Amino acid sequence: MEISKQGVVSDIKNIKDSKMEDKQWQSLLQLGNESFHEQEWSQAELFYSEAYNLLALSYRNHPMCTETLMAWICACHNLSALYESTNHLELSLKFLTVPHEYLLNIANSKSAEEDAKVTAFNGLRLTLSPILMFAKKYPICENCLENFTSLKGLLKQHAAVIH
Repeated sequence: MEISKQGVVSDIKNIKDSKMEDKQWQSLLQLGNESFHEQEWSQAELFYSEAYNLLALSYRNHPMCTETLMAWICACHNLSALYESTNHLELSLKFLTVPHEYLLNIANSKSAEEDAKVTAFNGLRLTLSPILMFAKKYPICENCLENFTSLKGLLKQHAAVIH
């Protein structure tokens, strides 16, 4: 088997780019957290939004990377907490439901790979709880609440089957 120098250089560049992206989004989330704790809302929003964008791009480029997916969900939840703190409840709920709906679409997809479906299904546990906690504090549409509650039952049922 012959390995071209160009292929190796390309692989090394991709690894370096990926590591650079990791450091960037991690730094942005950390800066966002610091700004959030200092109640510097616009700064926190800027940092969290940039991390969100970087992670979304990185995940598109590496759709099987669970770490990137989980970090993207974290960025969404950070944005949700920020918007809740500033009383922008519709945006807060949006950033809870965006990753949830994304994972639900993958889990229900007929064309997604089985590994991606399993990852998405497991990720739904991480996205559903914050939505239900939000719904306890603030009113959300009854139909939506019913759907989330029935999904919670389905996830519990599925977890019992796995164990």
